[in-house]
Amino acid sequence: MMHQSINRKKIYFYLLILLFLSTSFNFNLLKGFREISIINKININGLDKNEEKLVKEKLEIILNVNSFFLNKKIILKNLNQFNFLDSVTVQKILPSEINVNLIKTTFTGRTIIDGEKYYIGKNGKLTNVKQVNNKENLPLVFGKFEAKDFLKLQNILKKKKINLDKINKYFYYRNKRWDIQNKDGLTVMLPSKNLNESIDIYKKLIESRNLNTIKIVDLRIPKQIILTSEKK
Repeated sequence: MMHQSINRKKIYFYLLILLFLSTSFNFNLLKGFREISIINKININGLDKNEEKLVKEKLEIILNVNSFFLNKKIILKNLNQFNFLDSVTVQKILPSEINVNLIKTTFTGRTIIDGEKYYIGKNGKLTNVKQVNNKENLPLVFGKFEAKDFLKLQNILKKKKINLDKINKYFYYRNKRWDIQNKDGLTVMLPSKNLNESIDIYKKLIESRNLNTIKIVDLRIPKQIILTSEKK
């Protein structure tokens, strides 16, 4: 397809040169050439129907634009507002089509801001849940946090081989520390500093399998482990 697109470009380019050099220049022919170069179809790849509809509405501004003079930056600018997009590739299919190939980000959590629900993407952006279709059961994140801080925590947990699927809630506090709640009801209170060391301790406790009656593991104080059998 790429070779076909390039060959067509050459054909149209040489045709233009021929028209301009011809002593019997035909303005009607040039008009017809311009008309067949007008964009009349936008192909969106990589999204479901509802997401595709949202994107197409934003790209309607490029319809009826001459494909030879279309600046791809216009497309990228209009797609920039969709935080669920991780990658955008634009391809002109001469004479009158545009292919827009899109890759969605992976969502790792969900949160609520001012009553609105959002997904947290691996690209570090928040996406309103109304914009995308997502069937994954994602953990809920509470507090006024930056997406990059949440992703940083998850990356540390993954490096320590903590199973993220067993975590259903994250709590962020103003002193820049996190609590983690597992699906079995166990809550781990992490410190704002020495996070790696604290997660190592948490992992050892889980692997020991001696936490059946424990509801809270408090690791906030350096060199101390406080276990509570009932929630406060």
